[in-house]
Amino acid sequence: MTAVSEVSKLAKLRAKTDRGLVHVIANALELGVQCASAAPDCASPLYSRAKAIYANAVQLLPGVEDQAKRQRLENKLDQLRDSLDKLVSGRTVSSSAC
Repeated sequence: MTAVSEVSKLAKLRAKTDRGLVHVIANALELGVQCASAAPDCASPLYSRAKAIYANAVQLLPGVEDQAKRQRLENKLDQLRDSLDKLVSGRTVSSSAC
């Protein structure tokens, strides 16, 4: 196998991996937004799940090299962060801390 064909195969594999990463992050963020929307308050397991998804997405996002795709994911990440913040700010004095 020539060096050029090996590089070509590696480039194709990298592109496929990048698409897979974008897909995984996008699906996770959608789930996170849904969990946050369904959570009644910040003591809910749904809130905890959404918060964990947010943390994981923040860690994975630097691996996305395509700027346009990364921007779309960052917008969805901001949407999830806003949903989480609304749950925290909506808590009552008698509820547990988030």
